[in-house]
Parts: sequence; C-alpha cells; structure tokens
Amino acid sequence: MRRTPLEHYKRIGYSGTVAAVNPKYEEVAGYPCYPSLKGMPFVPDAVLILRNRDAIVAALEEAAEVGVRAAVIPEMGFAEAGADGAAAQARIADVARASGMAVLGPNSGGMINWADRVHLNMGAFEVHRPGHVALISQGGGTRLALLGTGRGVRWSHAIIAGNEAVTGSADILRYFVDDPNVRVICGFIEAVRDPERFFFECDRAHAAGKPVILLKPGRTEASQELATAHTGALAAPYRFYRELFKKHGVVRVDSLEELLASAMLAQTGRPVGEGRVGAVCPSGGLIQMYVDEMAKCEAVRYAEFQPETVKSIRSIIPPEIVCRNPLDAYWGYDGAEESSKKIYKAIATDRNVDVFTVLHFPNLNGPAGELEDTYAACAVEVAAATDKPVALLTPVDGSIPLTKANDLLDKNIIVLGQREAFRALDRAVKWARPLPPISEVPLIDRVRMAKQLHDLGDKPFSGRPALDFLAAAGIPVVESRFVTSVDAAISAANELGYPVVAKIGDTGVLHRTELSGVVTNIRDAKELSQAATKLFAAGSQVLIVQPFVRDGTEMILGLETDPVLGSFILVGQGGIWTEIMEDVALRPAGLRVGEPERMLDELRVQKILRGFRGAPALDVDALTGTLTRLDAIARSLGDQIRSIDINPLIVRKNGAVAVDALIVPASRRNE
Repeated sequence: MRRTPLEHYKRIGYSGTVAAVNPKYEEVAGYPCYPSLKGMPFVPDAVLILRNRDAIVAALEEAAEVGVRAAVIPEMGFAEAGADGAAAQARIADVARASGMAVLGPNSGGMINWADRVHLNMGAFEVHRPGHVALISQGGGTRLALLGTGRGVRWSHAIIAGNEAVTGSADILRYFVDDPNVRVICGFIEAVRDPERFFFECDRAHAAGKPVILLKPGRTEASQELATAHTGALAAPYRFYRELFKKHGVVRVDSLEELLASAMLAQTGRPVGEGRVGAVCPSGGLIQMYVDEMAKCEAVRYAEFQPETVKSIRSIIPPEIVCRNPLDAYWGYDGAEESSKKIYKAIATDRNVDVFTVLHFPNLNGPAGELEDTYAACAVEVAAATDKPVALLTPVDGSIPLTKANDLLDKNIIVLGQREAFRALDRAVKWARPLPPISEVPLIDRVRMAKQLHDLGDKPFSGRPALDFLAAAGIPVVESRFVTSVDAAISAANELGYPVVAKIGDTGVLHRTELSGVVTNIRDAKELSQAATKLFAAGSQVLIVQPFVRDGTEMILGLETDPVLGSFILVGQGGIWTEIMEDVALRPAGLRVGEPERMLDELRVQKILRGFRGAPALDVDALTGTLTRLDAIARSLGDQIRSIDINPLIVRKNGAVAVDALIVPASRRNE
C-alpha cells in the first residue's frame, strides 16, 4: 500500500473526508481503510486508483457504479505501449464517458490544488502558500522540474494530463480560464489532441487577460517520435504548432527557464506597456551583453530618458560617467543608498520608461553582499511607489534562495536571469497587443471545386484541372492552350503570341521540371515544332502552351493539411529557388486581418517584391489577394485537400498569375 498520498493530505491541510480502500487493512496513515468502494459509508468525490493495468478497469467500473465523479490513474502501459494498452485505455474511456466521470490519465502523476488544499497526487510535493499561476503538464518529470526550482513562481495548481483518455488539456485549460483564482496558465504540451477546443480556450484566455505560456518540445523528427511513444499522441510538425500558438495569442517559450521567467513577470499583474526598459547596470561588459540581448528582441527597447531624468541623474553621478540607458552608475560617488534611491526613482518615474531593471549579484558575501542588499532595498522602495514591473537581473540564471525570492515577491520585486529577462519582456509586450480579427472569406465557387475534387477521386492532379480549380477560386491563371499535336501547338502559339512555353500537360504528370518537361522562351514556330516533337516523343499525350511570362518574380504558394491540426497556407520564394533559399512564411488557415502582409514581411524576397536597387516595385496587393483566395480554399475545402502547390506564381508590376499547380486531394478510403 502506498502511504505517501494519504500522508500528504495532512501536510496540505485538506479539511474534507479521506479514506483508503484495501481489504488487507483497517487503517492507513491514520485514515480509515475499507475493503471496497461499495463498503464505504460515503461516496467519494474523487479517487486515486493505484492499481496495475489489468485491475484498473474493474476499479473504475466500481467507482462509476457508486457515483464517484472523478478519478486519477497514474499507471503506465496504455496507449503509449501498443495495441493491448490502447485497448485497455479505450475501455477506461468507455466507462468514464458512460458515467460522466472526469478521469486524469492514465499515465498521469495526478493533480495538486494549493488554492483549495486538495490533491490526487502520487508523489511527494512541497506545501506552500498558493499563488495564481496554474500548470498543465503532459509529463511528470517536467512538473517536478518546474515546481522544484524555487525561482519564485507561486503556483495555484499543477496537473499532469497524461494520456488524456477522457479529460484532456483542453478541459483543464477551460477550468483554469474560468477559475477566478488563476491569473496565468503555464503548460508543457507534447501534443494537442483536441486542437479545435484547445485553441478555442486559448482565445478565451487571451480575451480574459490570462496569458497562456506554453513550452512545446518536438522540434525534430526524433523528438516527435519520442512524444508519440511517451503519450500515445500523434505528433504534428513543430512549425504548425508554432504558427497556431502565434495565431491564438499563446506565449511560446523555448525552455523551462524561459517559461518560469515569463510566468514570474506575468504573475505580478503589472502592465509592461510598450516595453521601454530603463536599466541600471554597473558593468561595461554586462551593458554590452544587455544591448546584445535587446537586439534579439522584436517588441522591447531601451527608453530614451526625458530631459528632467537626465538632469536628475547628472546631479548625482560624476561628470566622467556618461548618462545613458542602460546606466553604468554605481561607481565613483559617495552615499550609495541615498544616491541609488534618487537614481532609481528618477528612471522608474520617467514617462518614457515602462519597465525598470537593476543588475543584482545575489550570492555575494561580506561588504559586497551588504551593498547588494542595499541596492535591492532601494529597488523595493521604488516598486512600492509605482505600478511598473521592477526586476532584479542576475548575470547568470536568476537563482536565489527561495526565502529571499518570496520576500522580494511580497514586495513586488521579481528576480530574473539576464538572458531570460529580455525574452520574457519581449513576449509579454507582444502578448499584450490586441489580436486582429479573423478576415472575411472571399467568395469562391465552392460547389464547382468540390465536384471537381470528387470527380477526380484520390489521385493528385496538375495541368488543366489544376488550373481550372484555381480559377474557380478567383486566382488568376496564365492563359493556356491544351493541345495533342505539333500543328495544334503552333496554332495555339500563333493565337497567344511568341515567345511561349511548352510543357507536358498530362494530368498525372506531377513534377515536369524533373522530367525535363518544360521548355521556355520558345521564339518561333520552328523552335516550338522541335520542342513539341521532343515532348510528344517522350510519351506526353497533352501539351500546355502558354505565353512566356518574363517580367516578374517567381513565388510559391501552398496549402498543407495536417490530420490533427488542420490546414495551413504558405508563401515563399518560388521557382528553382524554393528548396535552395528556404524562404517561406507559414500560417494556419483563417488568416487574421493584415496577415498576408505580415507573412511577406518575414521573407527575404520581400525586398525584391517592394523594389530593390532601382528595380520597380511589384504588385504586392495582387500577391496578398492570391494568398487570401488560397486561405478561402483552405477554410472552405481544407478537409478535402491534402496539399496544393502553386509554383510558380509570377508576381508582376501589374498583377500576379499562376502558371503551374499540383493538387493532392485528401484520401477518401475510409469513407
């Protein structure tokens, strides 16, 4: 019998009724023990089932029969462990859903609720004063790592979701959004099993002013395979998660340290404004590092001091010290405490400053340590007189004794490592900005396009049907002639005007360039006759003859549908440069207002699009309009399409035109 969970009820201070179930005992850890749930004199609100895999279903069935409303299952060996485990997990889900029971797990280390002094948790944990930061973790080790740092995050809840057979991360997130005691939501999320509901709750959290701060592993194929093995969830590409987080206002972090730093900043509840930082840093070398770190950020910057601030500081520091931000201002003057108070106050009250930071060395002893305590006390006095965030920045990792961290938190001071601090501020400023609304969907001929997909079945297609498909969505396509003989090709070219392009037009030929199936800049009938004869001799049944579009830049536009996360659209440098340059921007379908323009801003090729070194600007509006049309296809027909590849789309001085496309329908084999 595992005594630890029962013993922790005494430590956490739970005031409700607690009992154990085991036919071998009458009492465990001072609590009554009964032979079965049916033999208990009361019906528990929730149970922690510490049984092996084969016995868990029977225990859950008994709990459902007596009316238990919630359960936690820590045992491993279910969906993450093969077919037998998946079948056992399915039985758990069936029992829970039939009875309306909430179930954490299997493979869940449980939950801790410091706010209400209750837990259903298998291992040991620290009992501390509750705060307002909640944690969802899909792994027990990450929960231990975060809770055991002593960095100064005040947790309200910590829940390990496990395999999410019944109650998933979306359910937990909804609970936290609705809990008035929770102000910040953190998560270690390996996979999102119910994206629609999960990201709906992320939207609700953003609207409620509750930051959702998530760390998502799985950035490599090897890591994605481990995620599948760990929780039994289907792993989607990380780039899709990255863009979904951005769309739904999630604060995406890259490490546990950055998660903690962002949580510490958010839990203060103090607004970061425009992210203009005022900093005191008495070290020339560290100031250089400060400036370098700030250069990596997008939304924060160093404030330009107001003239009265400069005047106030100048009256204190020696003339040889330059008065600038960050300020190197500890050396060369007497009366460190009074002078520091005046300098800190001058900077923190500057109208141009949104966040005030002070360099801090937390582990010095002797006179140097006493001086650091003096500087910290000066910062505390400033924090009491302003509602701006005030942070002590340590040069390394922000670790200080927990008692000191808690004492400073009580006085509205947070301690952050230098590197994580700037990233946390940058993310906080971006999170505070309002999310643009979802753009309206332009009209497309959905009925015609859906019929075309149905008639062509599961097979990928290019050529005429692909261009017709794009045209039905309002995407401009190059004028084309589809011919079956050399003479017909020459007649088509005479109508279109030279120069022309001749390419293989068979619907099933998907990659023409690799087959030497495209001949460009054909200048007359003789050249066309030679090219067409060669292409027909190679086995082509149909040729496409098109005007040779010379003026413009080749772009690639695409649509890709993930079976879990839905449809995404992309734009990038096209033609032969696509794979070489890897210059691509990606977004989930359902673009927000202004999103196409922001996608182009991310591309290196945008300099060419907007005119570079005297070259004329190209029709960016036509390109963004095509992106909007592609988004309309994704939103209307994304579940019927695996991918669309428009390459190239040629953006010209006036207009843009698609000259080739490949469309891969979604499989209908399971219909």
